[in-house]
Amino acid sequence: MTSGNFRLELLDSDIEVPCPSCEYPVWVRLVEVVARCAVLCPSCRCRIWLTDADGSVQNAASEVQDAMNALMRELGGMFK
Repeated sequence: MTSGNFRLELLDSDIEVPCPSCEYPVWVRLVEVVARCAVLCPSCRCRIWLTDADGSVQNAASEVQDAMNALMRELGGMFK
């Protein structure tokens, strides 16, 4: 994994959320949350609209990427 791709890899990861209708665990990708996609619950077939009203998923991915870039710069400076 390179620091340049870490943000994309993070957004491509899966999280488990409960269905708002039946509480069945539904796996979604973080990129689907950012894109505000709809997914179907595999149990009750309820359509679940994914929202990230304050943009926290995308902001967190950017903050983690910035921290990784800073760490890589610092580590690179240690070996010069």
